[in-house]
Amino acid sequence: MEKSLPLEKGTVQLLEDKIRIQDNAKREYIIRMISSALWTFYGTISVLRYLKTGDEFLLWTGLLIGIGHLVVFVLSLFRTTKSEVHLNEVEQVTFKSRFGNKFMDLKLRNGLKRRVIRIAPAAEELRVFFSEKKIQVK
Repeated sequence: MEKSLPLEKGTVQLLEDKIRIQDNAKREYIIRMISSALWTFYGTISVLRYLKTGDEFLLWTGLLIGIGHLVVFVLSLFRTTKSEVHLNEVEQVTFKSRFGNKFMDLKLRNGLKRRVIRIAPAAEELRVFFSEKKIQVK
């Protein structure tokens, strides 16, 4: 049984033993990593400028920007962009909605997460599919 579900940007194919996701997750992952690395670098440079000038504004903005984006960078390391996920790898599926955008997180057995964004057109069908396959759905 093969079923293809359209997303707002991409498709999800539900197969017997795996799901195939076609979206722009790799592009978004690369953009997030580069952006976080650059902002962390900017925060570090800002703190180093504070050491030279003594301006406390540079210290606090550098710390906030640098530490915040370092956290985003580290958390991004625990995500994957696999386009083909076997169902025996999936430990749990979580459906969430933030700012009107629905998305789903697939928690894999190796500790990584695969996020599929903008699933509004197919959210209920995906929920039913994972429930039928006896995968924990939240």
